[in-house]
Amino acid sequence: MTAAAPSSLGPKPTDDARRADIARVRRKATGLLLFAAVVFVVARWFEHRWPWLGYVRATAEASLVGGLADWFAVTALFRQPLGLPIPHTAIVKRQKDRIARVLGTFVQNHFLTRDVISERLRTLGIAERIGRWLSDPANSRRVAGQLTEGVAATVDTLPAQGGWQSGLVDQGVKLVARAVTSSDEAIASTLREQIKAGMPRWMPGMVHEAVHKRVMAGLDRFVHELVDNPEHPARARLEASLRDALQRFRESAGAGVPGAETMDETSSAIARVLESVGTHLVNDAAARHDLEQRITETAADLVEEHGAEVAALIEHTVAGWDPDLAADRIELAVGRDLQYIRLNGTLVGGLAGLAIYWVSRFF
Repeated sequence: MTAAAPSSLGPKPTDDARRADIARVRRKATGLLLFAAVVFVVARWFEHRWPWLGYVRATAEASLVGGLADWFAVTALFRQPLGLPIPHTAIVKRQKDRIARVLGTFVQNHFLTRDVISERLRTLGIAERIGRWLSDPANSRRVAGQLTEGVAATVDTLPAQGGWQSGLVDQGVKLVARAVTSSDEAIASTLREQIKAGMPRWMPGMVHEAVHKRVMAGLDRFVHELVDNPEHPARARLEASLRDALQRFRESAGAGVPGAETMDETSSAIARVLESVGTHLVNDAAARHDLEQRITETAADLVEEHGAEVAALIEHTVAGWDPDLAADRIELAVGRDLQYIRLNGTLVGGLAGLAIYWVSRFF
């Protein structure tokens, strides 16, 4: 971390322009300070001859004090003024580690919070953006192609044998069984309607119900046998189909031709699904709302769980910076505004001095 930090703080293309801009404003601030000093000396010298110069002298004197104070404050942030070992100067260099801790804590407490992340994500319209992007056929085809090539490359690294296919089939069978069990009522209702539609109208309702019960019982028995019997013939057929499909993927990947027939068919099917999903998101407000809720909750959970890690990363990164280089980078970032503070301090100080001197003339 420490070794990589200096390179991340290295020279940037805009550095020369920034330095020139800071130097220009610094010359203005210093020039105004010197002008105030000259005016103060001249006004003080001739004040006894022309008393009205007291207003000029007071203004220049306060400008000089304000400008010097702000020069000291601005300089003390990054270095020791005039090279003198004055306490509480060169603050950025000496307090870099403390600044790192404060910065990490600040980001965690004010940016990496559930409320901040959730509010920001809600305003982005992520679901609609995803929908519009996927509904473009060019985008859906590109994503489908990348997915297919990635799967093919992964499959190409898998061993042709080894028994892992049966484990995959076993998990798939259990997943299907859970889906069937949880959707039992929906399946029964759909099956009842299909049986009624497929039989003659004159067939008694009791026949429909008897056929329905028998089919449901057979389906239930088949699912349980498929789960409980590792030697079930259907499992063997599923494993054979899986091996065949994976082999076609492996051959396509091994050929190194993304446009192979298997790849084309798979990519086209995936692209159609992705495009359909995108169109559905664009047209269905409820689907967009549901997706955005899921994205927001997931992101908020991640931030809540890992916010401290991000804060620690910021702290360790800043703490690993070279002190002189860190001070230089920060000065480049805010130095122009700090020099304007010097300018403003000189002008505001002068106005304050003039006001104080004018009021003092009445007492």
